[in-house]
Amino acid sequence: MAGSASPSVSVLPLLTYLLLVLVPVVTADGIGIIGAGKWMYKPTCAHACRRLIANCPLLCSEDGMPSAHHKRHNHGGATPPECFLKDRAFLRTQALCMSQYCPRDNVAVSAMEEYWEGHLATGSVGDWSGALKPIMSYSEALMFAREDVEAVGEGNMPTAVSKKPLNQTSLIAEEDWLPSYNGQKSFEDGENGHGANSLAIAITTVTIPILLSFIRFLPARWTTPLTTRLDQPFFGHRHRTPLAGAVGLMPTRGQALFIAYILITNIFLVVFPHSLLQPNYIADSDHAQLTIIVGDRAGVLAFANFVAIFLFSSRNNVLLWLTDWSHSTFLLLHRWVAYACIGQTVLHSTLMWYYYAEWSDWVAESKLPYWYWGIIGTLALCLILPLSVLPIRRRVYEAFLAGHQVLAVLVLVACFLHIWYLFEYKWGYEIWIYIAGGLWGLDRILRVLRVVRNGICTATVSIADSQGDYMRVEIEGIAAEGHVYLYFPTLSWRFWENHPFSVLSSFSGSSTLLGSSNASSIPRLTGDPEKTVQSTGVGAREILPRADSGSDSDSRSSTGPVRPCTTFLVRPQTSVTRILASRVPPGTSICVPVLVESSYHANPAIRQLAHCSTLLCIAGGVGISAVIPVAKTFGGVRARLCWGVRDESFLRVVDGEIAQLGSRVEVETRVGERLPIADIVVQELTRNDEKGDIGVVVCGPAGMADDVRKALGELVAQGRVKRGVVFIDEAFSW
Repeated sequence: MAGSASPSVSVLPLLTYLLLVLVPVVTADGIGIIGAGKWMYKPTCAHACRRLIANCPLLCSEDGMPSAHHKRHNHGGATPPECFLKDRAFLRTQALCMSQYCPRDNVAVSAMEEYWEGHLATGSVGDWSGALKPIMSYSEALMFAREDVEAVGEGNMPTAVSKKPLNQTSLIAEEDWLPSYNGQKSFEDGENGHGANSLAIAITTVTIPILLSFIRFLPARWTTPLTTRLDQPFFGHRHRTPLAGAVGLMPTRGQALFIAYILITNIFLVVFPHSLLQPNYIADSDHAQLTIIVGDRAGVLAFANFVAIFLFSSRNNVLLWLTDWSHSTFLLLHRWVAYACIGQTVLHSTLMWYYYAEWSDWVAESKLPYWYWGIIGTLALCLILPLSVLPIRRRVYEAFLAGHQVLAVLVLVACFLHIWYLFEYKWGYEIWIYIAGGLWGLDRILRVLRVVRNGICTATVSIADSQGDYMRVEIEGIAAEGHVYLYFPTLSWRFWENHPFSVLSSFSGSSTLLGSSNASSIPRLTGDPEKTVQSTGVGAREILPRADSGSDSDSRSSTGPVRPCTTFLVRPQTSVTRILASRVPPGTSICVPVLVESSYHANPAIRQLAHCSTLLCIAGGVGISAVIPVAKTFGGVRARLCWGVRDESFLRVVDGEIAQLGSRVEVETRVGERLPIADIVVQELTRNDEKGDIGVVVCGPAGMADDVRKALGELVAQGRVKRGVVFIDEAFSW
């Protein structure tokens, strides 16, 4: 088969390589993010000393040099870096301050010497390249400073005052040093909390699905009571069917639990832990300090949520191979993580505006590039929310998707520039942007590789039924499985548009389709179909009527050697599929160029059917495309296929594929009426003459899938099911 795991599995090594290439451009003390490989003030006592005298004019200072505006991360002043390395008053005052206050934190002399070699010229971002080396060591500066103290007496020593000239060895007063120390200590504690909490959110949101999926390795008869209950809608009986007013989709109980985890952790970790220290030069009250901590952390946690947002939305999501969660589930979680991200972003923007308006210079800050790029990012992210509601997604999906991608790219660009203009590459915040952009870019690259592997193909398109409600699309030379995405670049100027379609069959030829001895056992329909075809009763066996041998289905599939030919049944809806249907004259077919992105599996849990002894497939309309391959490859003892269809002419469309199923598969149809879902499910799941697990696969209208889910849940809740059940809802839910 054309489907291969290699493109998806290759996401992690490619992403790792990308990060190894990009991370070295991140500069500052350590590697990674603050709190996880990177630090800001080490030791804090020494940084607190330098902050107080770095803005003091020195003998070698240059007048008129600009000073750093953002006071929380940059602590330079009007003095060039080289001046700090040679000014004796600065060096001796710094050494004297460090020797006075650093013993309180039990800082080793070696740590102070390391700071001395890398931070005197640069402040919070160290440089140990040797280009900025002081003219004297810490020990030498301290020795000279103590000689100065002995010469005049400690009581006669001058006291350094920030922003006042410093031209002789001076002491730094406790009342000046403590606010500086508390400010930097509490700020770094907050930043460490940002880093730890962001890692907690990013890692757990991605890994918890993997851990929870280990339950699939337990016997189904043990886990069915739990999994079936978790698979029921959180409230009511509708999961696939939109809620009233099409406001959204109701998650299952299991999905709701994970969504609750996402929301609760985002709320809790944006506040805790935090460290409030006073007096504090950054914030002169606990209120102001907590505003900064929560505001900053909300921004970092919003970045951390990018990982799950971009991974969960990816077609090449590696979690589809590591878990048994469906693509629809990850899309649902993608939206909820995005809600949390938007909430964090709005909180970050609101609190930082409040802080600067209340305690700082909002007018000056708002004119800086980082500020307006932050506004652009916030507005773009917030705009995604109303443009992604369910009615828009379903009515103008192509427009929604194009706008969604444009806004997503704008968010990444704006967030990167917001960080770069504020900190450049100093503190590692941009790593989250690299990961998100890497996931987005790698997914697109893998999509292109899947298309290139198949090349430019030709699709033969014909109307499949008498009502013109369905099309049959055949692509020679391609063997695919699961579902694929088809591009029809010549139908519209929007050549990038693509849609997923379930693969009905992958090969064509008499040996594969009608060469089996079982094919002849299915009764053939002759004469007037309207007089012969009728709804079959529950429990009927292999009674799907076949068309005459001269039908299109037979002529296409029963002659010639076996060859790759992927077939789809398509129900025209909007945009490309509607345009395609309008170009097919009744009774004929057309050939159009097509690009094939294959193969995908919407629901990895379908692999668990290999452990089942019995299979029940329930399909509605074109949903037969997804269940026939499942029934065809099922290796158990017995399978039952129940199919409801509106028009009897559609029965002939899959006549050849039905013929392949053989005697192990009971085929039942209902034309123009609903399948008795509850009766079918009860009959199969309460049988006492069969052992082993039973697989239940449904693909069809949302209401049908919800009815199957409800019937299954009620039976298990009543204790009437004595076997393990593997439930597969084979469908997309945007």
